[in-house]
Amino acid sequence: MSAELVNLSMTQGSSFSIRLEIKDSEGVPENLIAYGVRGYLKNKYSDATPLLDLSPTISNPTGGQIDINVSASITAALPITEGVYDIEKYLLSDTSDVTKVLKGKILINPEVTA
Repeated sequence: MSAELVNLSMTQGSSFSIRLEIKDSEGVPENLIAYGVRGYLKNKYSDATPLLDLSPTISNPTGGQIDINVSASITAALPITEGVYDIEKYLLSDTSDVTKVLKGKILINPEVTA
């Protein structure tokens, strides 16, 4: 399975919340009961240090749903950029069993009203 491409957009100084659904190649939501998820935002793929730990959480394990929530104070500190991200699922019983499930760009828009 290859990672699904989903592009996102955040605005500096605004809260960001999204629920994403991970599906298999046939469009069926994945069962994430035995899994954890992790993901990062970077300015570019080759960067050693992420701009942000997205801290995704599984909100509906049998429905393949994960949530990403970022506070306004965190987005306020992000640079205006078009960064890249990915989200991986990993087996809780064997953390070396890792699969990229989502990837894409995140556009960080400037705040107008501060």
